[in-house]
Amino acid sequence: MNALIKDCLKLIVITLAAGVLLGIIYEVTKEPIRIQQEKTQMEAYKKVFPDAKSFEDLEGFSPEAASKVISENTTNTVDDHAGDEINAVVVAKDEAGNNLGYIFDATTHKGYGGDIQLTVGIKTDGTVTGYSVLAIGETAGLGMNANTDTWESQFENKKVETFSVVKDGSGADDDSKIDAISGATITSKAVTGLMNNCLAYFHTIEGGN
Repeated sequence: MNALIKDCLKLIVITLAAGVLLGIIYEVTKEPIRIQQEKTQMEAYKKVFPDAKSFEDLEGFSPEAASKVISENTTNTVDDHAGDEINAVVVAKDEAGNNLGYIFDATTHKGYGGDIQLTVGIKTDGTVTGYSVLAIGETAGLGMNANTDTWESQFENKKVETFSVVKDGSGADDDSKIDAISGATITSKAVTGLMNNCLAYFHTIEGGN
C-alpha cells in the first residue's frame, strides 16, 4: 500500500512539474508567436495591396453576416461553397486615408488536403488584386501549385462578376475563366469558389446589395 501511495505521489509531482513547465514555455513563446503571426499577416496584406499605407478593420463586420451572404450566393459558378468562411475584412488605405479597397481573410473547407486559407484583395471598383496563401495542405507538385505566383496571377487585375474553372486552356482568352491546375481540379475549384464568395460579399459592402 505504501508503495502504491508513493507511486501516486510521484505521478502527481511529475504531472504538476510538467504543467508548470508547459505554462512557462507558453508564456515565453506567446509573444514571439504573436509577432510572427502579425508579420505574416502584414506581408499578406502588402502582397495584395502593395500601395496601401495603412490597414483598418472594417467597421461593423460580422462573420455571421458574411456566412449568410455566402450561403445565399447563387452567382457562384463553382461547386457548392456554402460552407466557406470570411473571418475578417480589412480596409486598405492610401497615405491620405482614402479607401483603396478591401482585404478578405477567407477559408474554404473544399481543399483536397483540407482547409485552404487565403488573404484576398479587391479594389473599390471590384477589380481583384490577387491573393496570398495563409494556410494550405494540398499535394506537393499538384494542388500546392495554388501557392505559386504563376497560377495565382490568373486572378490578378481581373474585374468580373464570378470566376469559373476550365480545363481546355481557354483561361488566357477570358478574364472570368481560370485554367485548372493540372491534376488538381479539386484544389482549383476550392480556391476559385472561395474567390467568388469574397466577390459576392464585396458587393454587399460597396453596392449594399
